[in-house]
Amino acid sequence: MKILTRRDMLKALGMATLATAYPFSLGCAKPDDDDENGKVPGGNGNNGTGYLVGKVLPDWEEGYLDIHTINTGRGESTLYIFPDGTTMLVDAAGSLMNDMLANGDEDADDGVPPTPPKPSISVTSGQAITNYVNYFAKAASNKLNYILLTHFHGDHMGTYAATLPMAPSADFRMNGITEVGAKVKFDKILDRGYPNYNFPTNLAATAMVGNYIKFVNWSKAAYGATAEQFDVGKTDQIVLKQNPSKYNNFQIRNIVGNGKVWTGTGVEVTNMLPDASVINAATYKNENIFSIGFQLKYGRFNYFAGADLQYTNRSLYPWLDVEKPVADVVTAVDVMKANHHCTSNCNSDVLVEKLNPKVVLVHAWREKHPYPATTKRFYDKSTDIFSTCVMDANKVLLNNYTSRIRSMQGHIVVRVSPSALQYTVYVLDDSNEEYKIKGIFGPYQCN
Repeated sequence: MKILTRRDMLKALGMATLATAYPFSLGCAKPDDDDENGKVPGGNGNNGTGYLVGKVLPDWEEGYLDIHTINTGRGESTLYIFPDGTTMLVDAAGSLMNDMLANGDEDADDGVPPTPPKPSISVTSGQAITNYVNYFAKAASNKLNYILLTHFHGDHMGTYAATLPMAPSADFRMNGITEVGAKVKFDKILDRGYPNYNFPTNLAATAMVGNYIKFVNWSKAAYGATAEQFDVGKTDQIVLKQNPSKYNNFQIRNIVGNGKVWTGTGVEVTNMLPDASVINAATYKNENIFSIGFQLKYGRFNYFAGADLQYTNRSLYPWLDVEKPVADVVTAVDVMKANHHCTSNCNSDVLVEKLNPKVVLVHAWREKHPYPATTKRFYDKSTDIFSTCVMDANKVLLNNYTSRIRSMQGHIVVRVSPSALQYTVYVLDDSNEEYKIKGIFGPYQCN
């Protein structure tokens, strides 16, 4: 049986019909220019067209780099599968709006509706992430080599409530990262506060972080896991664990965390924040400025993730703008995870200009994500925007900017080819846990 190429299908179906069913991104390389001949894991070598909309995303295979933007509708979580099969989960959301407000979470401003929980309200965010990780990690490490918690907000780590279930045979309650970690074995956990959790205040005294610390301590005994503070400037803290010598063109540089920023030289860092007493006395402060960020490089592919970095009230306190010193040291990227859900106080002109991404990934979980003025900065750069959700009320506000939003609902997977010269973006159905493809965009050529 003849296998149709994209060109064959274009002739048979017509461009308009195919664009609806199989939305390749405009401006990408022609199939004949594909250095990998369009191969995807488990594929047939025909530019990925063996996997049409409605089919399950094929498993990761060695040599590919996968970046999975997981949508639970309750905050951020990203699964990375590195070229050798090393796995890392960055954040594991579990926002509970009322409990976030009760815990003083600055991101839980009342009156802005959350996005619909996925796959349904009956599945906790932690369980949804667990199921996703178990499904996709099985072809790689079949566990998590790293868990990285970027900062202490419920929409990244899971909110605390006294009504949450206790972990079996443990003294912590499960939600978000503590639920995932209780169900998926992992080797190492990194965060901004270990081991003292005392900057700029005694975080250990809060119910949410106190519960998390119990979980970290439990994991050491249960899994033999280790815990470390994210070490800004380093390239040897998050490394390949399965076959590092085979992929010496892969690197993760720790760029920012706890207000410290890599200088761009060696492993030197600069502390951008004042003393804790000054921070605590400020009329405005926010956990987001302590966010962890890193730049990933695989061959010619470059990627940046900066958690919830923002610049709110920088005119009042210049040190609140951590994006500016980050912009000074990062390089242009192919793909960027939008800072702080692409809301109103982040992704500044300076940072977007420096990173200049072709693709931006938005972890939306509120009606205001992505925010129109922030979206415009990417729109003006002709960046393709992929959002886990865009709610109807926000579509009206976004207006013409929606022409650059390639996806408005679903999990988003960036899959980089083994040559690290190109990548494809897949959008997966998030209404169930079958992980079927809704749309395919690319291949994009790396910078």
